[in-house]
Amino acid sequence: MMRWVYASALSVLLVVELVGLGLFAKGFFPYKKSIPGFAGREDQPMDIGRGLNAPATAQHVNSGVSAEPQYDRLVLMVVDALRNDFVFGNESGMAYTQNLLRSGAALGFTAKAQAPTVTMPRIKALMTGTVPSFLDAVLNIAESDTSSSLKHQDNLLWQLKTHGGKEINMFGDDTWLRLFPDMFTRTDGTSSFYVADTVEVDTNVTRHVRPELERDDWGVVVLHYLGLDHIGHLAGPKSPLMRPKQREMDDIVRTVHEIVADQDRKRMAADARAKPTLVVLLGDHAMNEIGNHGGNSQLETSTVFVFIGSGIAGQPMADHGRNALSKLLASNVQQSSLVSTLALLFGVPIPKNNLGLPLPELLGGYSDRERLHMLQTVSAQIYGVVRANENSAVAVDLQQIIANPAVYAKADCSHIDTAG
Repeated sequence: MMRWVYASALSVLLVVELVGLGLFAKGFFPYKKSIPGFAGREDQPMDIGRGLNAPATAQHVNSGVSAEPQYDRLVLMVVDALRNDFVFGNESGMAYTQNLLRSGAALGFTAKAQAPTVTMPRIKALMTGTVPSFLDAVLNIAESDTSSSLKHQDNLLWQLKTHGGKEINMFGDDTWLRLFPDMFTRTDGTSSFYVADTVEVDTNVTRHVRPELERDDWGVVVLHYLGLDHIGHLAGPKSPLMRPKQREMDDIVRTVHEIVADQDRKRMAADARAKPTLVVLLGDHAMNEIGNHGGNSQLETSTVFVFIGSGIAGQPMADHGRNALSKLLASNVQQSSLVSTLALLFGVPIPKNNLGLPLPELLGGYSDRERLHMLQTVSAQIYGVVRANENSAVAVDLQQIIANPAVYAKADCSHIDTAG
């Protein structure tokens, strides 16, 4: 009798344990349906800025406002584990970057990353606009792994190369090479697992900066620096090596900015159709008080976006004192905003699985009508993701609106300035 009781109790405990394990796995590794294929210009929704009073014909059902790209070249400077106070804080060693922010020549934000705060899932999120998976945190340590490749998933680099016609080059963390095989024309990858190296791992990137940027055949350059992250792992964010490393990164920002600004002046003087270059300084994640990362704490998830380039309309700061940039420590935006923002600025389709909203501060160079259509485009794209993952989602068919304009009269947007 007692043996039967013990067997029953053990069976119940085993069932409870299995159910608990199943619930944990479901929550920790949730199933997310990824929309296959790559977005194209045919995915653009109809321009609602025409207003419902305008003639609705079949040929403009899928036509959109053809907004001119604001930029035609991009430099992505990723500093691994770049926490927001390393750029915006009083103890920052990045004086040149801070001067650009104070003068209004750059726009800065605290960019909130989502766990897991390790490199591979963060790069995936930055280039696809999606929520990362904890499985990627496991694959992050497998240098030979190729299963996490984004070769067959829509992403910003693919859009810039295919629809933007950009030549893309990458120097730094070789995670990019595993995620984007056959994407880059010129590369020099460095391993992120020699944590004791805080010097050569960055020198190997910097030696390419001037010779690469001074060429005239590139459209996108990705620079991914690892030294600051390695210092954090070795000795924490208060290490005596941290400020010198920040000053080193600041010198790279100055070099990149000066080179592309000089090139832009010459290019735009020679060709009226040429557009300026956008430089984006960002971190993939941040670090906690002992220099580690991977979790969801405030310190680990608080990294940065700094946008630098002609046409960037920041707010010049009257107060250039010690705490002038402190407000940027609390100016939170989602890191996933990068994909849709850059796609709109460069005039390429937004990747199909993107969940990020564009940053309105970067869209000031467009007319009201163009911004309206951009928001409509992002809304239609994100709704596609919702519809793929939620069967109960129902869309209002455009032909239904055309057939019953009175029902949707409140959607008339003809009051928008369509001349600009």
